[in-house]
Amino acid sequence: MNPMRPSFIEINLRNLRENVRKVKEMTTSKILAVVKADAYGHGAVKVSQVLEKEGIEWFGVGIVEEGAELRENGIKGNIVLLSQEFPERIKKILEYNLIPCVSDLSFLHDLEREAKKKNKKVPFFLFLDTGMGRYGILPQELPSFLEKISSFSSVEMLGIMSHFPSADTDPEYTKKQLSKFLEITEKFSNNLIRCMGNSSAFLKLPESHLNMVRLGILLYGIPPFPMENHGFKPVMHIKSRIAFIKELPKGSGVSYGRTCILEKPAKIAVVPIGYADGYDRHLSNRGWMMIRGKKAPIKGVVTMDATMVDVTHIEGVRPGDEVIVMDDGIDAWTLARLAGTVPYEIVSRMGKRLPRNYIE
Repeated sequence: MNPMRPSFIEINLRNLRENVRKVKEMTTSKILAVVKADAYGHGAVKVSQVLEKEGIEWFGVGIVEEGAELRENGIKGNIVLLSQEFPERIKKILEYNLIPCVSDLSFLHDLEREAKKKNKKVPFFLFLDTGMGRYGILPQELPSFLEKISSFSSVEMLGIMSHFPSADTDPEYTKKQLSKFLEITEKFSNNLIRCMGNSSAFLKLPESHLNMVRLGILLYGIPPFPMENHGFKPVMHIKSRIAFIKELPKGSGVSYGRTCILEKPAKIAVVPIGYADGYDRHLSNRGWMMIRGKKAPIKGVVTMDATMVDVTHIEGVRPGDEVIVMDDGIDAWTLARLAGTVPYEIVSRMGKRLPRNYIE
């Protein structure tokens, strides 16, 4: 008997490979694959290993620990820290041969000092804030910044990045932002990497590809726009099995807070997946799962370890039956709309309590 937990994530590596190949057909730019947040819940190590075999040479992570995990599991490519780290963590950045993004001069001074100690030439990306309001220097600060770093000898600027805040919702602002970025960077050498295009801009604004695109959600087959998959295939499915079934009389309450009071007798199934696994509590009394090809509505509040669904109408249902929690029919966008969030959160919150079953 397979001892794997009955609730698990199925990762279709074939779909991942097909998505990468489709991206390559659509651009000649370098591809920076974003694998932060455990590759958006898909498993950063395995995903990165597959991507590297597909010829991907650039990987984006959010924190030092994510980059260290990739190095310790054999990833040889360029690993870029997409968030500026703290100065006290620079030693780890150098130890694991990571490429930091820099948003202020004091961090760069610390990077230069540590690089000299190690007798290394450390590459970095400069982050430019063209409208995101998060990391990055402002455009008016760029000339003095470049003048000051020209005297540094142990750091080397590989390229310049910026970030679109609303490429999926505001095309006019996005085009203005790109024009600003191009105007600022046109004087730089052609050897310098210019990276701005994210998944949304990659599809809707081809001129944003430049010489590097930064892709996350699209590689995992989740469209940045609802109802538009552009031929990309979802990589993550979530499955479980019914753990327990009981018949409850009319007037019974289901789950904490008695938010669901049955208006008629019902057969209630317990599915062993809950918010501690990453299944959103906002799906309480709103979402559904699929059992034997039929919708099983969620009844009551999603609990820490379990969710209750109504299976009264499903003929022959019994404990052990497969439950589809998320697949092509109940996709990340469907769950996101029901939970009032975005698909990025739906997949990236799926925790390590859920085993990953990789399908070749």
